[in-house]
Amino acid sequence: MIDFGLLLSVILAFGVPSLLAQRWPIASFGELSGDQSEAGPESHSPQSGQHITFIDAVLASGAAAVLVGRLATLALDDPSAIGKIQDMLIIRSGVEFWPGVAAAAAWSAFAAKRAGVGPLIRVAALLPLTMVGYAVYESSCVFRSGCAGPVSSIGLRPDGLGARLFPVGIVMGIAVVLGAVALHRLAQYRVSSPLVVSCGMLVVAAVRSIGSFWLPKLGDGLTRQHQTSLGVAAVAVVLVGATLLRSRRPAH
Repeated sequence: MIDFGLLLSVILAFGVPSLLAQRWPIASFGELSGDQSEAGPESHSPQSGQHITFIDAVLASGAAAVLVGRLATLALDDPSAIGKIQDMLIIRSGVEFWPGVAAAAAWSAFAAKRAGVGPLIRVAALLPLTMVGYAVYESSCVFRSGCAGPVSSIGLRPDGLGARLFPVGIVMGIAVVLGAVALHRLAQYRVSSPLVVSCGMLVVAAVRSIGSFWLPKLGDGLTRQHQTSLGVAAVAVVLVGATLLRSRRPAH
């Protein structure tokens, strides 16, 4: 049976950034973020400023993200299901977010390296559009059995429920879009690729960490996804601080 809600969410998550890429060209990001300090000799390649579409750039990395994220969930929750194709394909039952993000970033960096482009340059170039795609997916919770959240007088009423729920997913999506816009503008100032990447990590991790307080859960403790996002947020704060300190050091 086809999960049309999930399918529509995925189509929107890829389609909206693809349209936005006409206003935010990936090639211009690569050129603006083309600082040589962390890119190495490959940043001098004539391919560094080549034009690639959003779909071309993220399709393989997106597949890697889903595969690794799904395997991580099964390894943590039900190792016996690994290898059972039917169980592995039930994406709705869980995909670990941050292992998937790490897999996507690693694949994009590997592909960039092979193409003669600085790996961090490519990841930083794709990050704002990718954040928009994630935000669209979160906001499209309305197509996936409704948006979860606390009971509120202002909100949406999912099918089968009599009370309105505050749509946390939509608010999280808006927050990530605002972060993506800020990151896009930051890239125009020729800041280093590590700073762009670490700021993007911080935005997404912070939004997920804060939003998770209002999402439904079992028990009183933090969920695994919530704990992971808090950990990534802490790491991102350190990376942002270290990158800023490094950029202020006088050149010798």
